[in-house]
Amino acid sequence: GGALFIKSHPKSGHLYSDSPLNPDPKVSQSVVVFDIKNLDKGYQTLPIAEWAGLKDDGAKRVVQPEFNKAGDEVWFSVWSAMNKESAIVVVDDKTLKLKTVIKDPRLITPTGKFNVLNTKDDVY
Repeated sequence: GGALFIKSHPKSGHLYSDSPLNPDPKVSQSVVVFDIKNLDKGYQTLPIAEWAGLKDDGAKRVVQPEFNKAGDEVWFSVWSAMNKESAIVVVDDKTLKLKTVIKDPRLITPTGKFNVLNTKDDVY
């Protein structure tokens, strides 16, 4: 039940880690964020699935933090079964606050939302 993805960005002071396979819903439905310059401080937990506000009782596993090109937003997939509502949650990297939630019936188990520029140029 440990981390599947960990992510940072050269313009960010944070390191994000998911745990979507953890059997505890409190863990699998959130992410932890570390302050890279002060790792001894521990981590802060962000309730990503709660912020998504999904109506269904699906798994709501939070997976795959992905930075935007500017490095000031982090996008998380909230992954449920194919017949349950899923979402993408966008967080402001500086404030660690919710920016927006993207929902659509066509958004089914949203993984693979890699930032092409960051992936192509190995910006991590």
